[in-house]
Amino acid sequence: MIRRFSPLAVVTAAVLALGLSACAPVEEKPATQPTPTGSASATPTPTPSATPSPSPTADLACLVGAWHMGQDQVTAFYNDVNSLMAGSGAKFTPVGTADLILRKDGTYKWTPAEQVTANVSGTTILINFKGSITGTYTVTGNGIGSQTQDTSGLEIVATIDGKGTDAGAISQQISVAPISDAKYGCKPDTLTLINKLSDSTATSVLHRE
Repeated sequence: MIRRFSPLAVVTAAVLALGLSACAPVEEKPATQPTPTGSASATPTPTPSATPSPSPTADLACLVGAWHMGQDQVTAFYNDVNSLMAGSGAKFTPVGTADLILRKDGTYKWTPAEQVTANVSGTTILINFKGSITGTYTVTGNGIGSQTQDTSGLEIVATIDGKGTDAGAISQQISVAPISDAKYGCKPDTLTLINKLSDSTATSVLHRE
């Protein structure tokens, strides 16, 4: 039974997390300021003021709230995943929805309620997602990222022919919400999240509840 499941563990490493396996970008350290040489000028050179960072207020005003990803939107996301996996012998068919709550205090809750049928080289695996993930997020420019996460409230159940199978490889991928490291576009009633998967992208579209 485990041998039949192993192909899924390989292909899901890149795709089966609703875009949740991306890592947060590493912040570059500022370059070391050179030590001034020579004597100081009699006329002090004015120090240029730092360029102010764009205020996230407008972004948060749009982002904060409860967002819903319906069946059509979940299907569209997995269509992107299946395009990425073309030629691999794997295809994913989802049934269900997902909800994302972004709060003003920088915390979030991601609740997937889905059953994904994974057809991998002739083997059919049913994967059920229940419960929720919570954490904190930050917004910078047109990017949104998760800083912390708690996956203890998420349950993943995988079966083959009605019998339970090891979901460990999948659960390792289900670690963060689709805001882990995404570009976003926000309108009053539509939130678009674009996550990088391997050398491609997958788009999640959610509507305000």
